[in-house]
Amino acid sequence: MNRRILAVCSLLLPALAIAGCGGPDPQHKPQSKRTTAPAKSPAARPTAGPPIALGQSARVLDTVSATVYDFKLPSVANGPKAGPAGYTWASADVQVCTLDAAKKDVTVDWKTWSLHYADNSVAPAAEKNDDAFPRPQYPFTSRSLANGTCVRGWITFSAPEATRPTTVDYTPHGAVQSWIVPAAAAAPSAS
Repeated sequence: MNRRILAVCSLLLPALAIAGCGGPDPQHKPQSKRTTAPAKSPAARPTAGPPIALGQSARVLDTVSATVYDFKLPSVANGPKAGPAGYTWASADVQVCTLDAAKKDVTVDWKTWSLHYADNSVAPAAEKNDDAFPRPQYPFTSRSLANGTCVRGWITFSAPEATRPTTVDYTPHGAVQSWIVPAAAAAPSAS
């Protein structure tokens, strides 16, 4: 009898396996495939180009052309204190021109300019304006700039007296453009 049961089971097993692989199981519902839209990648962040020399113009965000013409440290002889002991005034002569084909509104002011140092510290533009600062001045407060027009003037910074910045930085809307601050000229030797 054991042989008979074994023989019947050996014949039924392949039949059951074939039947199980055949048609759909009425109790089993196929899973619906969920499709999700691929995540949108964030807009590309503007990257900093290499620092350029004073006097060179740089196109920024396809909206403006900016130039740093000169840098002075110290720049104010008889003015208010620049900050704590060891600070003086530094100034940069800058220009921003809105491109003729600019598609964004452009406003300019001191807030988008700073000095950058070798130790990665930053000196922002002065928060207060003073009559002793170099003239003509770049707009201190926000000013709209129409397409195809330029504005040029001096921006003043409270800066460490003993350390010269490595660059003057322009950072509108997350973009970064830098101009190299040359080493101070050597003092004339006494003969």
